[in-house]
Amino acid sequence: MNIIGDLKSLLLLWENLARNRRYTAYVEEVDILTFYARAEHEGITFLTQTLPRIGKALDSYHSTNKWQAPEGFDMLLDGSPVFLGKAVRRAREGEPLAVDCVRQLTLVFYKLEVDYDEAVEKTFIEAFKSTDKALPSCREIATERLGRTLLDRMRYYITRILCNTDPRDIRPCHGSGATACKTRNSDKWRKMDYYSQLDDVYPYSDHFFYSATHLSDEMGQLEKSETKSTPRARVCLVPKDSRGPRIISCEPSELMFIQQGLMMKLYECLETQPLTAGFVNFTDQTINRNLAREGSLNGKWATIDLSEASDRVTLDLVSNVFPRDWVECLLACRSAETLLPDGEVVTLNKFAPMGSSCCFPVEALVFWACAQASIEEAWKHPDRDLLSRLSAEGFTSNKRHGDQLFPVLKPRDPSHRFETFVYGDDIIIPSTFAEVVVNGLQAIGLVVNNEKSYLRGPFRESCGGDYYLGVDVTPVRVRKYLGKSVTSAVTNADLANCFIAKFGEYFSLELIQVIEEAQEYIFPRSEFQLPAAIRSSSRACNDVHFLRKWNSKLQRFEHRVLTLTSSSSEEHEPDWFELLRKELQSKGPHGSRLEDPYVHPLRVMDAKLDPGYYTDPHSVRMKWAWVWLG
Repeated sequence: MNIIGDLKSLLLLWENLARNRRYTAYVEEVDILTFYARAEHEGITFLTQTLPRIGKALDSYHSTNKWQAPEGFDMLLDGSPVFLGKAVRRAREGEPLAVDCVRQLTLVFYKLEVDYDEAVEKTFIEAFKSTDKALPSCREIATERLGRTLLDRMRYYITRILCNTDPRDIRPCHGSGATACKTRNSDKWRKMDYYSQLDDVYPYSDHFFYSATHLSDEMGQLEKSETKSTPRARVCLVPKDSRGPRIISCEPSELMFIQQGLMMKLYECLETQPLTAGFVNFTDQTINRNLAREGSLNGKWATIDLSEASDRVTLDLVSNVFPRDWVECLLACRSAETLLPDGEVVTLNKFAPMGSSCCFPVEALVFWACAQASIEEAWKHPDRDLLSRLSAEGFTSNKRHGDQLFPVLKPRDPSHRFETFVYGDDIIIPSTFAEVVVNGLQAIGLVVNNEKSYLRGPFRESCGGDYYLGVDVTPVRVRKYLGKSVTSAVTNADLANCFIAKFGEYFSLELIQVIEEAQEYIFPRSEFQLPAAIRSSSRACNDVHFLRKWNSKLQRFEHRVLTLTSSSSEEHEPDWFELLRKELQSKGPHGSRLEDPYVHPLRVMDAKLDPGYYTDPHSVRMKWAWVWLG
């Protein structure tokens, strides 16, 4: 990789960001000169590691109200860095636009995907192993009174939520991701290994075959399938950001088939059950974002982030707080072991790492139940600090026990709410109970990320939305190099659209120009959401740059532009397995449309093909085609 060549377009992009009219009051010419000098001297590490320290220091200041000078920069007398010193000073004084300026200019390359050496990968693998080994058991959690109480209340809540949902009544489906056995997508429906623990709960005859006739015709294949005693996943490292890779688990395809059905059943239950409907979400992140914005304005909501959330929900915890029938079903499709890249096999103490389809809904329900149980316990046994906070917020107290007054559940101010909102590991709770919930989460063995949790102050972040005093200060992040390959056109166009969404069309012209020069391609403008196109109003049309022809059948002009295409091929003759596949792929989650957000695009494309035909995931390319731009 030519670092100098790659850096050139990134440096130009940063300079145009710094010269944007929104930030001219905070950025001085010396800041731009300093940025160029340090970037050219230190290389990519300045952009991805050193520069973000300023933004992280500011975020930490908003969380703790204590300023910690970032390393690697010369400091002013007040501890602010000389570089971007004016912007940092104004941000610390509470100007939302200055906060946005600092965060945009320092965190823009924080998520950039970079190559890692073996030492970094080894460090992440060792952290994965040590975290799993150190997980506490429920017996250890229950040694403390708070732990015992929380486990009991979590069990009560989860049982109430799941009691009327049958985990065996599922609609399984194969996904489009990689599996532990490295089976091709076109072979997942007909190649299977036999796991007795899976067959005991989800009989192969009922779930892996379309009908009794299908089973009869393919009985020989089932009898010849390899028998495996212990399900074993496979750990993979995929690019995440400049800090290092993300560790995910590739599950055996047979287990993932059932996991997908359980995941959808949990999604349906949690999004419709009265206790969790609207509070535990999987498709709509705007709920958490709106609450984060509200919390940054009035301080009524606190945002909590967990470190290694999926890796710290233990199997023992799930087994203790979930109903017995659900535990049986979850264990039936759970991988007990995982294979590390170096060949080592590890027996897992966690319920499931990231990559298992059941990981996301199970952890969300655990976090919600723990937060609600923590708040309920605080109501029953309030300490003096909590009573004083409640009194200051306008609560009435009408229950006396000894020298303590117990507040009633309904405050005088009807705007007070006590719900817990969860989206994955993003948790939003009333600020009054923030410390109570933090203590509760830690009591069951979870780790709260204090650097990304905001319990007080004017800053909140949740589900990708960052807010300061109600102002959106979310930075646009560059995740990939601004390459000129055809395949990078979609990524670069998406980046341009993000800048337009933040700064508007007019103030993003220079940024778009940098991206187009790096791509060596002018992106078509269209009001439609097209791949490798910039969404803009009709007055910004630039179709004169592209060849045009008249489509007489559709009575419209079409232009020759780069667009996303894929090829399909006939992998199998139409048979029983293809009938099973088309039936299970005919609907999205719990009978919804295939266009739902959590339906994989490859599944949507496959569902539209004739039986026996499959989309080749490696054939997805950018090609010249005639497209209607509107």
